[in-house]
Amino acid sequence: MTERRRDQEAGPEGEHRGEKRSPEDETQQGSEDSRHRILMAAIREFAENGYIGASTNAIVRNARTSKGLLFHYFGSKKDLFLAAFECSVEFMVDYFLKNLGSLPNDPVDRFVAWASLKLRMLAEEPLMYKMAVGGVLEAPEDVRPELQAIGNRVSTKLMPIFMSGIDYSGLRSGIDPAKAVRYILMVFGAVSERYLEAAVSSPDKGLSSLPSAMVEIEEYADLLKHGLYRKENS
Repeated sequence: MTERRRDQEAGPEGEHRGEKRSPEDETQQGSEDSRHRILMAAIREFAENGYIGASTNAIVRNARTSKGLLFHYFGSKKDLFLAAFECSVEFMVDYFLKNLGSLPNDPVDRFVAWASLKLRMLAEEPLMYKMAVGGVLEAPEDVRPELQAIGNRVSTKLMPIFMSGIDYSGLRSGIDPAKAVRYILMVFGAVSERYLEAAVSSPDKGLSSLPSAMVEIEEYADLLKHGLYRKENS
């Protein structure tokens, strides 16, 4: 029987053979340190192996702690997965807030700059990307609504900042700015969805295809700004 098979059958009582520490042994600082180590090890394990394939035995081994403490802090593998997902999404949001800088005022250019920043973050923090994106792609259906709720809750502090200060004066006369933004989101969202569908079967959860996605986003941005048809001669 493989380790991952044994892990699927083991419960909270299946202690890791290394360090044996009970919740009562933990000081407050030690408790926070143990919890953080478990969470970081979980992000790596879930990112690399998905929800089903992840091993809590591997997590406690890499976190240098016990199975008992893992379940003491997080309750279940599902709760640990949700905590790892929330941590990765919060990391992504904080990264964006720290690195947004001066965004272009033009709505299309702003979305391109947003995509470029995302690409930079994903290159620097691939595990966080795999956890946040790959976690959703590979999570069981019954877990996905909870993941969606977490993502929506965390992202609410980012979107108002991203949307503020956009200059719509360059839009054609009569265009509703709100509809223009929704249209831009639809176009870029369709591109992203196509790459995400391909990422499901990709070993790196689509990380290697991100440069190609960025090129395509810039091409669609040009279409959005300049249209499909040449202007009539005046």
